[in-house]
Amino acid sequence: MPSKVSTIKAALRQRHSAQRERMECALVHDLSWRAQSRVLELPQFAKARAVGLYSPLGNEVHTQLLCEEALRHGVEVAFPSVTRSNMEFVRCAPGCGWVAGAFGILEPKVKSQQHRECVVSPGVFDVIIVPGVAFDRLGSRLGYGKGFYDRYLPQCRAQCVFIGLAYDFQLEDRLPRERHDVCLDYVVTDARTIDCAVTRWGPSE
Repeated sequence: MPSKVSTIKAALRQRHSAQRERMECALVHDLSWRAQSRVLELPQFAKARAVGLYSPLGNEVHTQLLCEEALRHGVEVAFPSVTRSNMEFVRCAPGCGWVAGAFGILEPKVKSQQHRECVVSPGVFDVIIVPGVAFDRLGSRLGYGKGFYDRYLPQCRAQCVFIGLAYDFQLEDRLPRERHDVCLDYVVTDARTIDCAVTRWGPSE
């Protein structure tokens, strides 16, 4: 029998996913540009030498602008590659090809014999941009229920900054949390940038 938390999460996934899928292409493009522009203003992103992005699924916030700007500045950029229950990040080079991976999500196209050398270690990243169905101001995230990011992010070094990227309507006042849920450092939307540490603990004196 599903737990109360699981039931709440399922209802939130259904509501937010439906609202996002109703968006028109022009609105997705406009709000994605605004949200990405806010990420580019963060000093943590500007100073990063290795960044993990994601390929948008459906009407998720786009990451193309972030990818282009990072590559233009010589930053190492990688995207998720999923095999069965495992997720790793694969290096993206300027002009690289793309192939549909698990769940139809695009990932950098690399030859099978080169795959291992293209994988970026979790300990290399300075910033990882994290997708999700919903977020709250404390840094909690509601994913798709597969647990890929909750398993991957704890492998990163302590200094790595986790940034949730979303539309403003994906913000909830408070999401249900479970022990395995990973907290984000920032949540960035088309309308605001939330420093989750400040929200959780208040400004330092």
